[in-house]
Amino acid sequence: MLLLAATAVCAQPAASPYVPLDSWIYPALDRLAAWGLVPSQISGQRPWTRAECRRQLAEADTLAAGSGEYALRLLRALHAEFDADAPAVVLDSFYLRAGGIAGPALDDSYHLGETWTNDQGRPFGRGAGGYAGADLRAASGRFFGAARVEYQRAPGMEPYPQAVRQTLAELDGVPLAAGGAAAVSRVRAVEAYAGVRLGDVQVSAGKQSLWWGPGYEAPLSFSANAEPTRNVKVSTVSPVRLGRVGVRAEFVLGSLRGPWFNAQKVSFQLTRNLEMGFTRWSIFWGAGHPATAGSFLRNFSSFDSPAGPARSDPGDRKAGFDFRYRVPGLRRWLTLYTDSYSDDDPSPLAAPRRAAIAPGIYLARFPGLPRLDLRIEAPSTQPMGWDMGGRFLYFNTQYRSGNTNYGRLLGNAVGRDGRAVQAWLRWWLPGRGRIEASYRQGKTSGKFLPGGATQSDGILRAAVDLAPSWSLSAMSQYERFYVPLLGGARRNLSGWVQLAWTPALKLLP
Repeated sequence: MLLLAATAVCAQPAASPYVPLDSWIYPALDRLAAWGLVPSQISGQRPWTRAECRRQLAEADTLAAGSGEYALRLLRALHAEFDADAPAVVLDSFYLRAGGIAGPALDDSYHLGETWTNDQGRPFGRGAGGYAGADLRAASGRFFGAARVEYQRAPGMEPYPQAVRQTLAELDGVPLAAGGAAAVSRVRAVEAYAGVRLGDVQVSAGKQSLWWGPGYEAPLSFSANAEPTRNVKVSTVSPVRLGRVGVRAEFVLGSLRGPWFNAQKVSFQLTRNLEMGFTRWSIFWGAGHPATAGSFLRNFSSFDSPAGPARSDPGDRKAGFDFRYRVPGLRRWLTLYTDSYSDDDPSPLAAPRRAAIAPGIYLARFPGLPRLDLRIEAPSTQPMGWDMGGRFLYFNTQYRSGNTNYGRLLGNAVGRDGRAVQAWLRWWLPGRGRIEASYRQGKTSGKFLPGGATQSDGILRAAVDLAPSWSLSAMSQYERFYVPLLGGARRNLSGWVQLAWTPALKLLP
């Protein structure tokens, strides 16, 4: 009944652009859901449309009585974001970020690690850089679109020594590459898509993000670590009610700068406190695999991996399972969640000892400290059963770079055959502001990299409202990494400052 009541507020089947993945709106709605105010929320399929966010906000309004002054303040901040929505072409924001990295940096999530992660594939390197950009969105009737366009400037990365490049080439089974990266000075569309709403379903095409999992750092299948892919997406706007169960589904067909991928995910809100999601995706076409209707059907219909020429290979098929559960007795305090990923198995549940896993806990409040919350996650691509090295998960002998887009991993930057522990302690400020301290340590197995690797990061982030339409955010990070393949331990200090103007300025009525 709560879902039906909230849906009635947004019953008009108007088109709605998606909220960018780095928006403050996601952690704010996550926190309301952890307090029990959005029991119909499905967290494992993002981005959400603005219409879906308004629906969640309406549901929270119906349950907010007695939730405390801080919950009401958070609701007021969300209302300020969404109450003025109307069909229009809107300049959502203009922003400018400047920063850099002092010291040697890592930018190779497929092998050695990344200094800056989950930044939608933006370039970086040792030295100063930054970008300036704008977010625009449009909606009219059943049609919608959005774009984020940036000027990006970043220093280049020196190539690894030839002995290192030779080792990495042998690990991947590919020819020796030149390596390194040139300095970047370019205008880039981070996202740009358009679509149409047909009843409860939206169809969109263009360059658009995917985030399939309940975690905060990054899901194992699709995250914000790599540049968004060019794809066609069919997605339900909000959970569809099947009896007492809420269901959301997405189907995606896209390209990875070479091979193609198709992906499907179905998520279920089984109770007010339990969400489950099932993912099936595959890399196919390209790399000697013909793009035909037959190969597309074979990708879906084949139940084995036949040996033989590439033309008969059905593709690199993967699966995922995730859940989120609010703990009995601590419903408004503690949420447990897990993401998992398997390669060449029908589901991580079918062979858990061969799967990657990323468990997490979310403590949404502390006694007497309603502004404080804590998350801890432990992603691992080293299977629990045995260490299979770097040529199993996130790797395929036909599609050597298929788990990446423009060189960055599509999933979690823990990388191949790696394990990490990450924690975030966050203090919420009035409005959209927050201060966050986090720590991350990742280790790569010696069965993949000679001598293994260790990467440790301490990070401080802050975002504050300067005025109703102006905000300032900043990040500072200290990193130490030890990769025997590169020599001894190395350190760097990095950071950036970003100024954003968010006028929600209507350019056309």
